[in-house]
Amino acid sequence: MRLLLPVLLSAALAGCLEVEAKEGRGYDRHEWLPKWSDSDGDCQSTRHELLVQFSLAPVRFTNAKHCTVDTGLWLDPYTGNFYSLASDLDVEHIVPLSWAHEHGGANWTVELKQQFAEDPENLWLVDDGRNQSKGDKGPDEWMPPYEPVQAIYVQRFMAIVEKYGLKFSAEESTQILALLGR
Repeated sequence: MRLLLPVLLSAALAGCLEVEAKEGRGYDRHEWLPKWSDSDGDCQSTRHELLVQFSLAPVRFTNAKHCTVDTGLWLDPYTGNFYSLASDLDVEHIVPLSWAHEHGGANWTVELKQQFAEDPENLWLVDDGRNQSKGDKGPDEWMPPYEPVQAIYVQRFMAIVEKYGLKFSAEESTQILALLGR
């Protein structure tokens, strides 16, 4: 599978290639994610639903209403480190919102932007500092420091790009193909 992954990703990348990737109006994060929603009405936002779902130990909440997660046990895929305080983690967009905006999402409806922003397939819980160091970069500019997850990160990034019809620039495609060949 390890030898097959670069071939599969190269084929997927070919379908996501477009020379003119950056387009549209200016990026406004509020259009994409005004706040984490509570789509099932149980008082837990998407962030806290993810904290509950991915904790490796029972979570503790800040109060009896069970709306806000305080502690649990989470593995950060970017570093391989474990965390027990929910406040140490950010919800990370594997494909950053501003990256999506610049690569085909600028002209999406507000509804599609918000769907993308809260798509669980595009979300990981990671160390807040690591998330900030990544910023709005794609895999051509940033890779998780924890090597065992790098191929998975690229694979998930590519799957989201393909799912939403986003496009890489020719330069980005070249750089990603070079990464896959290393």
